[in-house]
Amino acid sequence: MSNYGNWRTHYLRGAGNAYYVDYNQKKDNGDALTVSEAHGYGMLLAVYHDCRDDFDGLVRYFDLFVNPKGLMGWQQKRDRHNNIVPAKDGDTDGTGSATDGDIDIAHALFLAADKWPGAPDGRGPSEYFQRAVNLCGAIFEYTVNKDLWVFTLGDWVDRSDQKVKEASVFWNLTRTSDFILAAVHTFAAKDVARRDGWERLRQGLVTCLLQLHAENPIGLLPDFAEYKHGHWRAVHGQVLESKHDGDFHYNSCRTPWRLAAYLKVSGDQRLLPILQGMVRFFEGQKMIHAGYKLNGKHYVDYSDRAFTAPAWMALHMMGSSHARRVWESLGDDEDAYFGDSIAMLCQAQL
Repeated sequence: MSNYGNWRTHYLRGAGNAYYVDYNQKKDNGDALTVSEAHGYGMLLAVYHDCRDDFDGLVRYFDLFVNPKGLMGWQQKRDRHNNIVPAKDGDTDGTGSATDGDIDIAHALFLAADKWPGAPDGRGPSEYFQRAVNLCGAIFEYTVNKDLWVFTLGDWVDRSDQKVKEASVFWNLTRTSDFILAAVHTFAAKDVARRDGWERLRQGLVTCLLQLHAENPIGLLPDFAEYKHGHWRAVHGQVLESKHDGDFHYNSCRTPWRLAAYLKVSGDQRLLPILQGMVRFFEGQKMIHAGYKLNGKHYVDYSDRAFTAPAWMALHMMGSSHARRVWESLGDDEDAYFGDSIAMLCQAQL
């Protein structure tokens, strides 16, 4: 998937005058159409590729599925009348948030405000900036753990709500794929009213990452981490999604990309030891496998762009001579929404 035109043909879909990103072409996720994570990727790609019509259509879709807290419902599907509605899944109704989606959406809105400062007809100020600030307010209010200063898994994690089982079970958990520090860097610069809070969160996220790295200095990070006995560590076994919740799996595979992007925009050197560890590890791999234990042992025999592209970005950002080899291997991986979107974003954010 080498250019935005191909990506939008494969994955962007219309819904009236709105657009969404089709993340479920292979029906791996039941009858779902899209999720907020995919929507954030789509909005970022539209900005980076200067496609304002696409971006505005994606904003209109976001407006359709904002929940009462001001965050995007995490998943939607079509009902029997062909209407797009929040997807019910077990105990969830599809309106609860997934943190990374809202972070990427807010970041994209700030980028759009910089790229397109006027209204589409050239009159009046852009509303993207105020939309981004409003979304930042909701993210900060409902998805930041202000005891531990990390992101929660979503707005449904609320320690004060004793009626919700997840409130106590998940309060001390965090997901490394939500550590989108380049966005936090932007929020701290532009969301002035909450600047001190964003800076405190940035410090909390960096602290968590460095503690995880100290526990597993090879450089690989787990999908989920828990705060226990005064420090952060990888979880053991399944806590939310699968038996690989404590491994370098389909959440944390994005962390080489996210950390490299943060280093580029911020110059923050504190996370260099993690990136250096990642680079040493990936340089020693003949193939980037789609899943590793934190000790570096792979547990599948295939690759996936969702793993290969972030590894390439970290290698490229750190000046590794192995970057070209890994980039060329991207063509061997199967086309799929997740890997293709991540590969496009890695290219766009370098």
